[in-house]
Amino acid sequence: MAKKDILNTLYKAVTRGSKQPLVAWTETLILAIIGAVLWCIAYDIIDEQTVEEMIISTSQKQQFFWPLIFVLLVALRYGFTHGFVCALTCILMSIGYFKYFQILDAFSFYKAVGLLIAAMISGEFRDAWEERLHRNDLDFTFMQRKLDLFTQNYFTLRSSHDQLEQRMAGQVVSLRSNISELEKISERYPIVGVDQHTRLENMASSVLTLFAQIVGIEVAGFYALNEKGKIENKPLYTLGSMQEIDLNDPMIKDMLEYRGLLSPANTHNDEHNSKYQLCIPLKDSSDKMIACVVASQVKFFTLTDQNLAILNLVVNYAADMISSGVIAPVIHTEEKHTFLKYLHFVFTQSTLHREQSSIIFCKGKTKQALEIFDKTISTRRGADIYWRRINNDGEEILVVLLPLTTLVQAQMYRDRVKNQLRLNRISEDEFEMTEPMDVGVDNELLNEELRKLGLTENDINECTKYN
Repeated sequence: MAKKDILNTLYKAVTRGSKQPLVAWTETLILAIIGAVLWCIAYDIIDEQTVEEMIISTSQKQQFFWPLIFVLLVALRYGFTHGFVCALTCILMSIGYFKYFQILDAFSFYKAVGLLIAAMISGEFRDAWEERLHRNDLDFTFMQRKLDLFTQNYFTLRSSHDQLEQRMAGQVVSLRSNISELEKISERYPIVGVDQHTRLENMASSVLTLFAQIVGIEVAGFYALNEKGKIENKPLYTLGSMQEIDLNDPMIKDMLEYRGLLSPANTHNDEHNSKYQLCIPLKDSSDKMIACVVASQVKFFTLTDQNLAILNLVVNYAADMISSGVIAPVIHTEEKHTFLKYLHFVFTQSTLHREQSSIIFCKGKTKQALEIFDKTISTRRGADIYWRRINNDGEEILVVLLPLTTLVQAQMYRDRVKNQLRLNRISEDEFEMTEPMDVGVDNELLNEELRKLGLTENDINECTKYN
């Protein structure tokens, strides 16, 4: 056994008494007897015989008062009561011994009082210390249980979260897939010969279901707006048990005022509490608000910046689809205002949700090169915006706006177009392409390319400002 272990064992044996009352009191009496014996044998009894009488005298053999050690040991091991009884027993036994041998005058009552005081003080200290340790043990036990419960709940939550992530892994939200869903919805409900309100009624369920898949909407209503721009009380379609809409709710008022998608994270008024978690206005390309979706219950873990950015784009495309039947148009030269609207919208979403969008400028110089424009447009992704424009030099430019597309993904798009050029044996001198540019940052190269298209500084400032 190591020296340290021996010392620990000895320390525990000295300072910690037995929990059995019989053993404790037996130790107390034995140590009291030992202390009394040491007190008595500390004196030598001398008998001196004279003619008249016998004289008994004493002499002290020991300088240290050894009974004090045993009384302190009992008091520190068992507390005030045992220490006091031990000291009192030791004193009484010693008084009996001194009285029996008629040397009571040699008995030191000062030592007896000191022994009692030492026993009481050390015993009281031990009791206070024991009570403190007991409280600490109770606190430790309580905290240990809390820690075990917390650990159990943590790993249960972690396991649940991991399972949730695994389930969500197969439900990746992508802009392309949602635009494809919009195209399918548009094909099911033709626009010819159908007024807008009827078209809204027909498409409300499909559109709201699509929105719910993007951000996990559980309870919501799809509401049309009347000619005065006010929300109709009766919903065209509801998801879950949607209660009657509260038109005085501050989030709904903010949505009608700012005409933008609102959640508790980006509401314009921080001083109120709304009963709704998501307000989605449907505005078409003419900036007319035709309907809205109000959600009172949404899965919190799906309200990410990426999902909200995708939802914003899908909502705008859905509004255009309902109004005109066109989801993402190919814009012609004279439709500058429409392109600026889409560019401003993409810039705003990139700034708001920190989701990157890209833009590429293509210039065709020959007839064969210009034919690539048509092939590129015919194979375009549904969410992408194409603008055919004649620049200041009379050259035909194809501007490709790629919402929610990183520069790496835009570079892959550029490589596919270049591969198309190689297959058609078109040189780079006939067809020029700029490197992909980020729409969401202050990019002077982007501004320069926009100026070449004939856009004024006012046009550029309007479409690249965030409000």
